[in-house]
Amino acid sequence: MPIGMSKLDAVNACLQAISEYRVTALDPQGTNGTSIQADAERVVDEATRYHCSMGWPCNTRKSIPIVITAQGAVNIASNTYGLPAATLRVKGAGISQHRAITLRGSQLYDANAGTTSFAVGTIFLDVAELLAFEDCEPILKEQISAYACVIFSRRRVGSQLTDAFLSQEVSVTDALNPRAGTFFDKPIFTAPSGGKE
Repeated sequence: MPIGMSKLDAVNACLQAISEYRVTALDPQGTNGTSIQADAERVVDEATRYHCSMGWPCNTRKSIPIVITAQGAVNIASNTYGLPAATLRVKGAGISQHRAITLRGSQLYDANAGTTSFAVGTIFLDVAELLAFEDCEPILKEQISAYACVIFSRRRVGSQLTDAFLSQEVSVTDALNPRAGTFFDKPIFTAPSGGKE
């Protein structure tokens, strides 16, 4: 049994956000199905990918050495360099942290040099990889679910009032999620402040 909410819980949260009844199972056809729960599951998957790309402690590998043996492009899809197959984001780490290394398609891109060609040597990268919803840490699952509810509601209903309430839930969850060790050190979503501090 997964710790924290299950994917079914997240799908049901999306359904409840638009006043639909809960379901007892995910669509048997998965995200290929045409049911409302398959649509909600697709949104949960989109939200999972989006949040995993931010690089949280549970899905970030630190200072992976990338050994380049011949000058040229570094294609991460080739699995030659030891990067996770589901790499979503990279940044320079360790002795390479001063370099603005990012992804351009499936290749590493050095934004400082403006090239996908790397010299022979070793570079170090922090890598954010895509996890299945169930493999995310419990507080991240809560944040993914809250964000998915907003997106699902916007696409299905488009109510400004509902959007405001759901967005507030995202703000609170985001503020509670620890940012140490992430690609971002400040909350992504911030609620407007009202009045004096």
